[in-house]
Amino acid sequence: MLQRVSNALHRSLQNARFSGPPISTRALGIFLTHGVDRVYSLNTVSTPQKKRGLGSIQLLRPMSSSAVQRDVPRRGSRTVSNLDPKRLNMSDIVDLNGPVQPSVRFGASGLQLDYHWPNTPFPPNSKGFLYYYCRPGLPAGTGEIRFRVVGSRSASYSSGDRFANGRDLLDHTGHRPWRIHMLQLYTTRDYDPIRRLLLSNGLIDAARDRETEQRVSVSNVKSAGGSTILDTISDTFVIQLPALHLRFAFIHDECIVLPASSVAHKVHWRDRIETVEGSNARWRVYQGAMNEEGVRLTRRVFIFLGAAVVRFELKKAEKNNTFYRLKEGEVVLVLRILELLDPMDPDGVPYRLLEGGELVQGTSPNWSWCTSLDRAQRLGIITPSSLKILEELYLGKNASGGTTVTKCPSS
Repeated sequence: MLQRVSNALHRSLQNARFSGPPISTRALGIFLTHGVDRVYSLNTVSTPQKKRGLGSIQLLRPMSSSAVQRDVPRRGSRTVSNLDPKRLNMSDIVDLNGPVQPSVRFGASGLQLDYHWPNTPFPPNSKGFLYYYCRPGLPAGTGEIRFRVVGSRSASYSSGDRFANGRDLLDHTGHRPWRIHMLQLYTTRDYDPIRRLLLSNGLIDAARDRETEQRVSVSNVKSAGGSTILDTISDTFVIQLPALHLRFAFIHDECIVLPASSVAHKVHWRDRIETVEGSNARWRVYQGAMNEEGVRLTRRVFIFLGAAVVRFELKKAEKNNTFYRLKEGEVVLVLRILELLDPMDPDGVPYRLLEGGELVQGTSPNWSWCTSLDRAQRLGIITPSSLKILEELYLGKNASGGTTVTKCPSS
């Protein structure tokens, strides 16, 4: 019986070979293995154990020539041939749903992508374009790979329109774009396929590639994945408060630095103390004494728990004792909170951040966090080029001559 079936299939194959349209090797097929029918998708099946002989017979279902020539992504395919957002094709759309670490081919080689290490899969509907993002004018080592999610409703649009109308996938925090930074590409050999594709696409040239590799090698940046990477000292970034340690990788014009020790430790932000009359007020507080009318006072004082947008700034010490043991006019590096991304506590009570932001606080709840400029330079947080950026932003163009280097006990 098996022999008769095999002969029939052999005749069908010959007829299809000479009389039918061209058959795509990526089309759906039917595998007969020892007389048992099984349906597979050929583009997801690795090399069969046997291609000839009675043990395994393969019959391909013919496809129309228009279906073969149409430039659309195959179901289950994750192949990226282009990372230039200005030259994307529909075939560059990849679907990262499903496995914890989906395999993606970049050109001729593949690798597995992580959403959030170790076992967090990409969110549902993670279908779109992987692309290269880099701001002009920044030094070698900056830039990143992002993922632009495109909606299924835009299927009739061109690839350019779908990209323009999409949105960048956020990371597991939900507050910043998911990314693979260039420092990770140059410190992790697994990302070499992406690096080669960037070169072949002309997104980075050979000189830029060599310069980045040299800068990374000299800086001895072995792994920047667990640090907040700043492409420039003036960038805003997201941190969780309170934080025991804050670790960074700084990309300066002169060099790339991953400080050996944490830049800051035991930092937090505490909302201002406020006295409110009435025992029914919903404050994260402790109950205080009663006033003259016998109404209990509630004091509002608590530490913020959540994500915040912050940035480094230079600030001159003032008379208001914001910093511990600093003379008026001395300049230090501070962290300013610009936005609270978790503005409500679990009870629905809002945190109150002053307009213009407030400074992150240090180990003592009564003092703002700061670090001296000599410590910042010693750790590589700032260099001459980045100090100039901060001075122009926060102290004025002629401030460099009057900058005072001082030690700060709260660093």
